[in-house]
Amino acid sequence: MMSGRPLLPKFGVWVFPAAGALALVDAVVRADRAGVDELWLADEGVMREPSVVLAAAAAQTARIRLGVGITSPMLRHPGASAATWLTLDELSDGRAMLGFGLGGELSLAPFHLTVERPVAVMRNAICTARAVITRTESEQYVVMPHAAPARNVPIFVASKGEQINRLASREADGVLLSGFRLGDLAQPVRWARSVRAVHVALYASARYRVDAPTDPTSLVGTPAQVADGLVALAREHQPESIGVALVDGDAIDVMMGRAIETMTIFRERWQSTGD
Repeated sequence: MMSGRPLLPKFGVWVFPAAGALALVDAVVRADRAGVDELWLADEGVMREPSVVLAAAAAQTARIRLGVGITSPMLRHPGASAATWLTLDELSDGRAMLGFGLGGELSLAPFHLTVERPVAVMRNAICTARAVITRTESEQYVVMPHAAPARNVPIFVASKGEQINRLASREADGVLLSGFRLGDLAQPVRWARSVRAVHVALYASARYRVDAPTDPTSLVGTPAQVADGLVALAREHQPESIGVALVDGDAIDVMMGRAIETMTIFRERWQSTGD
């Protein structure tokens, strides 16, 4: 804007798929109607399937962007994941986002999977998924006549490591930065922007319970206090989108209500100081 101040970031919510599938769909629909810009649903392998939930939600929503945050190329072949999210993009009229990460114990341990050469795994995942999404030949992929038409699905990468965040800056469309100590975010943001100015999605765990433990990776307190923390993070790091990860473990409708209240206050606080 003419003032030179950073633009208002998009606001998003990250959800763990612990609730029932219908409750998760209802939560996405509620977020869409409230004006939330993006929603990331985790992929934990043997829990609720994010693509199915978000496909159901796509038919009942109009504007919210729908992402998997994240799916592991160790658990699902990146080409198959690309075809899945390409299909969701078609169903949602261009609102899908594909997020890759190496995966953690919840998704990999049930299948006794481990990760070796993580940077190479992630590079291959990005390359293969990009080839499928854009219907382009690559070393890992041969375009077949029955392949779906090309679409423009952004690929995000989530990692706490320097090498993979720098890889994302070179080859992905964005990074999903979450789980970092909030006071130490400057470094991973620099990694993510070290080669190209990719989309930075910055998410802080939000703990709204009065008995919530202090945690350097979390914002703790009322929706107003969490919103103030997000404003400070957004002013400092200027992400393209910012949001809360719902980690309290309460009913999904309760947690989504807190997230929506936080979003409303965040936007009010931002506007009150000028954008």
